[in-house]
Amino acid sequence: MRSLFRSLFPFGDLEPPERRLLTLMWLIGVFQGMAQAPLSAILPFTRVGLGLSEGQMSFVLAVTRVASLGAVVFSVWGDRGGRRKPFLAAMAVMLVGSGLTAVSPNATWFTVSQSLVRIATTAVGTLGVVLVAERMRSSYRAFAIGLYAAAASLGAGFGQLMLPVAATGDQAWRYAFFAPVLSIAFVPFVLRVQESPLMMESGPRIRFRSLLVGRESKDFWLSGIAGLCAAAFPAVALAFTNERLVNDLGYSAGAATAIALSGGTIGALGFWLGGRLADTVGRRITTVVSLAASVLGGLALFQVETVPALLAAIVVGGFGSFSYVPAASSHRAELFPTRIRATAGSGSAYLATVGSALGLGFGAGAIDVIGLFQTLRWLSILMAVAAILTWMLPETRGKDLAP
Repeated sequence: MRSLFRSLFPFGDLEPPERRLLTLMWLIGVFQGMAQAPLSAILPFTRVGLGLSEGQMSFVLAVTRVASLGAVVFSVWGDRGGRRKPFLAAMAVMLVGSGLTAVSPNATWFTVSQSLVRIATTAVGTLGVVLVAERMRSSYRAFAIGLYAAAASLGAGFGQLMLPVAATGDQAWRYAFFAPVLSIAFVPFVLRVQESPLMMESGPRIRFRSLLVGRESKDFWLSGIAGLCAAAFPAVALAFTNERLVNDLGYSAGAATAIALSGGTIGALGFWLGGRLADTVGRRITTVVSLAASVLGGLALFQVETVPALLAAIVVGGFGSFSYVPAASSHRAELFPTRIRATAGSGSAYLATVGSALGLGFGAGAIDVIGLFQTLRWLSILMAVAAILTWMLPETRGKDLAP
């Protein structure tokens, strides 16, 4: 039993520099999650506090999603001048943007400041994955990325805890956006982030256009479109989970929260187990299995009705969604050379954002016509496309990232 646990959670097998790196990146991941969570977590209170209609708030959300393309600037900087400086700069922008959001006098200020936060958190996430990938041994790379992603998820959970606070007054929503600024107390620890050793010996610069039409373009478009397709289904399923539990099945808000959190907490083991599977059996097969589990659990959630069945559906779907992160992220990091790796990751992240927006857009037109379950069935086809495209990519498990 002990050997099995050590195999699945190999903290003891990590070298001291790797453990220090993961401890630091875990802390940063929590801050990242705290900064990006409030926009959606306390949306009803923010909307009312700013005096916006639902349609106007939807426009604000759309603008912030589009703005995330700006993260490419940090990634290009990271590929040309090193990872550390743009990573720390993105952290600074994230804190400033959160603080500006907390004191927003109007909707325009709010939109601009949250766009800065979206750009910064996307850049922090992309460069963070690259930093972890380039400093970890290949046999623990996906596991480490999963740990970093789990920290961001935990930070987002802290953001959810601000919901009761936001409900205490008309302007109390501002506290949720100010909370991430408190992480400035940990700046001395964040400054300990070290430059990737690969950037010191990474060879000649690779032009951005090589991703689009050059030597790296095939893998970029295959992985990018796979990520786009994989983002559409879970975006709709997640958005309507509470709708299913509360309005369709009649559970109270408290019961719905308990069901979702219980199942999601168990499913979150996918961050670790998915990473270990990717490190031991391969990136592609783990990604494909994760996509299948996400679809299976997501569709089941909108068909079953009893609490045990709902819990099972959320566990399976959550495990699939969470295990997809370390498998796909490590795969993308290993597909591209050092001098274009961060830019490729940022481009893929933006395509995934586009995929989630397209999924929600398709749902907006289809749900009222064919129903939510049928809409999800159609979107599940995109998950199959994502699996096929992933399988067309080369397997990279065990790849040495040295130039």
